[in-house]
Amino acid sequence: MKTVILPFVILFIIGCKQQPNKGENVSNSKTEIVRTKKVPDYIVDWANAINNSDIHTIEKNYASNAIKIVSEDGIIESSLQIAKYYEIEREKITSIESLFNVEASKDKRINYELIRYETEGLKEYVQIVIWRLENGQAIREFEFTERSGPEAVKVDTNAIADRRKLWIDLCNANNSENLVKQLYSPNTIYFNHKPIVKGLENLIKEYDYMNNNYTLNLQPMKLEVVNANVAYEIGQCSGSYNGKYILVWQRQSDGNWKIHIDSNI
Repeated sequence: MKTVILPFVILFIIGCKQQPNKGENVSNSKTEIVRTKKVPDYIVDWANAINNSDIHTIEKNYASNAIKIVSEDGIIESSLQIAKYYEIEREKITSIESLFNVEASKDKRINYELIRYETEGLKEYVQIVIWRLENGQAIREFEFTERSGPEAVKVDTNAIADRRKLWIDLCNANNSENLVKQLYSPNTIYFNHKPIVKGLENLIKEYDYMNNNYTLNLQPMKLEVVNANVAYEIGQCSGSYNGKYILVWQRQSDGNWKIHIDSNI
């Protein structure tokens, strides 16, 4: 990583070079982290910072205006506040792996990634992260983490596919109000590298541009079911917008899947 002009995909390749073999321990002053050889250094650097509870080192892993979603209604904003959160949360990370990584924007040097990690308490989590390359360093702009559960394998992903198809149909019908009210959860969050949009009414206003000859198709690249009630989706848009997208699906009390988090570049 010699200059900031390197595209993020080059950073990812460099980070994967000379990695230990699968199952090899990576030394840490307090906790040893086990990683696969495909895990780049910037992910392990983040985990080491969390394990060491060094607020200044943790903060350096995040953009100054980074967003962390910690619960349905809990949002932490800014690198400093996120670092303070992790300074208190002292559950050590013992193993970590990258499940999926894709370049979302070459011009903006942004990648989307799914990361799985396990803690000393044998709890397993899956995290969706938006990374940005800044001054030669991969920093986090956005993250959301859910604890994984064995019931995930029993989830019928066809139900999510049906909801995605309905999203496409309602979007292409050019009625943002109908789209949002049918497909988004009451506490929905939309992140697009500007102040986040929260709630249905605000999202209806944000999506007003869809009411004018707007067409879109969603093609999932990775669907990761985390537990019985949460699934992460990263995919490709085509039509009036041709970028990557992130959706976090959440199963509602009536059994229907709705979108809790929506993000794109």
